[in-house]
Order: sequence, then structure tokens, then C-alpha cells
Amino acid sequence: MNKRTVLILAAAIAGLVLLMLVLRQDNDATVFGGGTLLPDFESVANQVTNISISNSDAGENLEIRRDGSSWVVTERDNYPAQLSTIRQLIIALADARIVEEKTANPDNYPRLGVAEPGTDGSGTKVALSGDNFAYSVIIGDVAQRNFRYARVADNPTSYLIDQNPDLPTDVGGWLADSLVDVPAGRIRRVSISHADGESITIEKSEEAQTDFAVVGIPEGRELSYATVANGIGGALTGLTLEDVRAAGEVQPSTSVLFETWDGLTIEADVVEEDGDTWVTFAAQALMPAEFPAEDGADVSDEPTDADTTAPTAAPSPREQADEINSRVSGWQYSLAGYKRDLLVKRWDDILKPVETE
Repeated sequence: MNKRTVLILAAAIAGLVLLMLVLRQDNDATVFGGGTLLPDFESVANQVTNISISNSDAGENLEIRRDGSSWVVTERDNYPAQLSTIRQLIIALADARIVEEKTANPDNYPRLGVAEPGTDGSGTKVALSGDNFAYSVIIGDVAQRNFRYARVADNPTSYLIDQNPDLPTDVGGWLADSLVDVPAGRIRRVSISHADGESITIEKSEEAQTDFAVVGIPEGRELSYATVANGIGGALTGLTLEDVRAAGEVQPSTSVLFETWDGLTIEADVVEEDGDTWVTFAAQALMPAEFPAEDGADVSDEPTDADTTAPTAAPSPREQADEINSRVSGWQYSLAGYKRDLLVKRWDDILKPVETE
């Protein structure tokens, strides 16, 4: 290959590179790449003690602070925050690298979602601080699935970054949401008692039974379908919150008692207030004399010789009750609608309508 050919090829390559750069540019963007969004934040990320989340008018602003080894949400009476959500947010911002410089024109911020939160701004402002440092960034829209637009607060230039922090759109996403998880197979009986005297009981006669039976169906009525009670029996399976508040002294409109085969009981008290529904939970372990064991089964919490040789002993009902109470005591919870509805079932909800002539 002679010198002339080499020069022609070099010129052609340079032209292609220039063309690619021009095609990638628009009126607001220039190729940048490589730098960190928040310089030096990575070195202090583990020392963050406060996080402020400022949303647009559609969302609630939150203050989240470190409390020892955990995090709490100030606006929810210091209820525990979801550690995985906090962790991924801090890591994402510490790792964020600039892929591309975008607009510095405030008129174009709404296109990327990086306007200051408020009436006209759809961005989410995240402020992170600790001893002797503070960072503030406005997180915008998702881009290219795994990237996001962002702008350091008080800096007019916005960027495309190589991270996509998870920013829950409602307060429940910032809260430690796990409440109770008792599979339907562990449930022996459920009793729903309404303040007006109406009550429903479902139960199984043996643990291997697949479906719950409804006790005392009113004469002349029949179930809407044979397995209608199974939903009630599974109401505590994977139960999570949507919101929370400190418990108050309010008379429940409905009380629900769940009884397991091994003597654990969980009571859910439902409160209707100003159009909202709140639920409190309390767990208890029945003593052997209180619990109707079948076929001479041993339901005592005390370990036997066989228990001490078992490789892994399951938590006793008392231990389970203590663990549940340590998490839920003193709080009222808002639940997903379908879970809430299972707790307040009435006869008309599970029976076929009365036929009229």
C-alpha cells in the first residue's frame, strides 16, 4: 500500500468519525462521556446519613435518615425504610458516569424530566448529606432502558448517565414493606367478626385438606363458588404494606383472627376512618392447654430430646409471635385493596345473590 492510498484511507476514516459525531448531536447535546456525575461522592457514599426526596406535585416529599445501622422515614413517624431501595440509590449515584452532555437550556428541561420539582417540573430531586458534605441531583426520565437523564442541582447543564436509579413513585416503595407471611397451608381457621354482629368462620378439618369450608352457611343460601373461602385463608401470604402510620386508640370495625395448626394466632383489627382503611396486627402463641391438638400431637414450645438433635429446628410459635410483634406492634397499615377486601368479607360477598321472583 503506497503513501497516497494510506492518506486517502486516513481522510476517509476521519470523515466517517466526523459524520458520526454530527449525527449524534442535536441542538442541545454534545458528546462528552467518561466523567463522574457527582465528583468525589463515591469516597463518602458510605457516610451518608440523610436523604431528601423532593417530587413534583404528584408525589410526596420525604426525609429519610440513618438511625444506627438502619434507615427511617421521618414523615412516617420514623418507620423503617426499605434498605435495598436506599442502598441501590446511593450506589447508583456513586457509580454514575456521564455518557453524554445534554441541554443547558431551562426551556428544554421538561423534555428530559430534569426541571426543578414543582408545579412545572417533573424531576425528582435527591439530596444526600453527611458530616461535612452535601450533594444534590435532579433525576429525570429513563433513557435507553438502563440509563437516565440527570442534572446536578444549581448546575444548568444536564447529562445522560449510565445508571438508572430506582425512585419509587409512592411512599410505600420507600418503606420496609414486609409485614406477615403465613401461607394458607398453615392456617387452620379464620374468624371474621364485624362490629355490627355479622361474622364468618372458615376452617379445615385436617391439615392436608386443600380447600377451606365455610361454617354455618345461612339456610337457603349457597356459596358463590366452592373455593370462595380460599382467598380469605391466604390473606396473610406475602402480606406487604402500601402505607403506615403510628397506631391510635380507634375502635375497629372488623376483627379477624387467624389460627395456625401449630398454635400461632394473628389478629388483624380493621379501622375505617375518613374513607381510609387501616389495619393493626398482633400475634400470640397459644399454650398447649388452649390449643386443641389432634391425635395427641405435641404443640408445646419446649424442645424435646428429638428437637435438640434436629439439624435445624423451626421457630416455635412463641418465637414467631415475638418476631412478628417486634415488627408490627404500634403501627397501623394501609394494604393493597384486594388484601384489605379479604379481611372484611361479609356473607353477601361469598354467597350467591338471593333469587327474587
